[in-house]
Amino acid sequence: MKEITAQVDSVEQINHNVYRIILQVDDLTFHAGQYIMIMLPTGEQVPYSIGSAPHELPNLILYVLVSDTTSLAHKVVEHIQSNDQISIKAPGGDCHIQNGVLASEPKHLLLIAGGTGFAQIKSVFSSLVEQNYTGNVSFYWGLRTAEDIFANEWLEEAHKYSPFTLDIVVNEKSDHWHGKNGWLYEAILNDHPDLSGYAAFISGSVGMVYGTLDQLEPKGLNKAHCYSDVFAYAPHPKKPEL
Repeated sequence: MKEITAQVDSVEQINHNVYRIILQVDDLTFHAGQYIMIMLPTGEQVPYSIGSAPHELPNLILYVLVSDTTSLAHKVVEHIQSNDQISIKAPGGDCHIQNGVLASEPKHLLLIAGGTGFAQIKSVFSSLVEQNYTGNVSFYWGLRTAEDIFANEWLEEAHKYSPFTLDIVVNEKSDHWHGKNGWLYEAILNDHPDLSGYAAFISGSVGMVYGTLDQLEPKGLNKAHCYSDVFAYAPHPKKPEL
């Protein structure tokens, strides 16, 4: 990864706890699915998946969830809001669409995101659309409540114009949500009961990634054909013995 100076274009809160940050960068190439490191004055380096696709350069979009004012994410947003330029390192990560998955010609490609894991999967989805990829692609985005949804304009455009399917799955039911409810893996298996020959990108927390994988593997999904940044830094928790 190389150090780059990025221009801050905008910082906007787009729902109750997510900020969309748009940077402008020169002299950067990356593959859809990679991430950058935000370099703070304290010396801390904080990773964020790139939420835009390579063809959208020089714009670079990040989605940052701020849970509370004591969080590291809050410090990141404050730093970016306070500066016209910031230092980043980029690109990083091996979970991207140039890693051979497309060359293997999977029967179907699942793009699975939890929360702000959406950023990485959105980048992959948008890049596949731009490449006119002709394979089967299904994007599933899991959120706790309907209030957690963001990037509504992009979602509307994706539903209209992309050749792939895109579904939001909300864990908690509510009177004003009429889409899919329940666990993410349930929605996936309801649509795809046999995952033999499939490949998947999974983005989210460690628990979300491995919990989803544990439910999909028995239905034919081979972990060797699954890709996640989580695999690089967190071992698969052992399953309890019965």
